[in-house]
This record gives sequence, C-alpha cells and structure tokens, in this order.
Amino acid sequence: MENRFNELYQMYSNDIYRLAFSYLLNKEDSEDVVQKVFIKLYNNKKILSLTHEDAKRWLFRVCINEAKDILKSPWRKLKAIIKDDVKDKTDKKDILIESLNNINSDYRIPLYLFYYEGYSIKEIALQMGKSESAIKMRLSRGKLALKKEMEGVK
Repeated sequence: MENRFNELYQMYSNDIYRLAFSYLLNKEDSEDVVQKVFIKLYNNKKILSLTHEDAKRWLFRVCINEAKDILKSPWRKLKAIIKDDVKDKTDKKDILIESLNNINSDYRIPLYLFYYEGYSIKEIALQMGKSESAIKMRLSRGKLALKKEMEGVK
C-alpha cells in the first residue's frame, strides 16, 4: 500500500497544490492543504484501492474542503495580505494568472477545473456539489469576469 500511496502522491501532488492555490492564493496555505490531503489519504487505506480517476476525484474533493476550512478560519481573516510590488506585468501568462486570481472564487475554481485540469462540466458539478447548470453559468460568468479583469489590467 505504501507504493500505491507514493504513486498517487507523485501523480497528483502538483495538481492538488494548484487547486489549493487557486482557492487560497497563498503558497504556504496551499502547501499546508497538500500536506493535510495526503495525510488523510495515508490514513484512509480504502481510498488507496480505488482507480486513479476515483482517487483523484477524492483527493480534489478533500482539497476543496480543506481550502474552504482555511478560508473560514478566524486567523485567515486577521492576516494582512502582502503583495509583491515588483511584479513584471509584461508577460501575458502572468497577466492571465493575476487576472484569474482577482476574480471571485465562485468563477475562478470552475474555470480552473474546466480549462486547466480538463474536467467535464458534470465532473466539476460532482466535485463542487453543484448542479451542472450552475457550473455552466459560473463558467459563462467567469469568462466575462476574466475578460473584464484583463481589459482593466492592460
């Protein structure tokens, strides 16, 4: 089972980190979420016997829940946000990432899962506990919000 755990960690740790970061927008908190997710996986031997896709779905669900828990914590509300003033805004990828990070997480997360991770609308709906029509609407509104955000960055 330890080999299976290591295999799942190698395959999905970066994906879990990116998903956590898309919620938290903070490197340290995202790393904490990755650690918590894989501790839960290690302690849940039943999940280790699932297929790769089922295990990935479980990992993403736990990641989302852990990230939401951090966002709800009173400590998070008290921390000051420190922004990097030295960012170079000439790279289009940086502009896209910054713009994506500036839109509401209700839209950011479905956009990330759909376009970056390649999940279908049905899979996103299952992971987020929402209806397919809600996810379609969030994708549509998210694209508009991202477009408005990017036009404001130029």
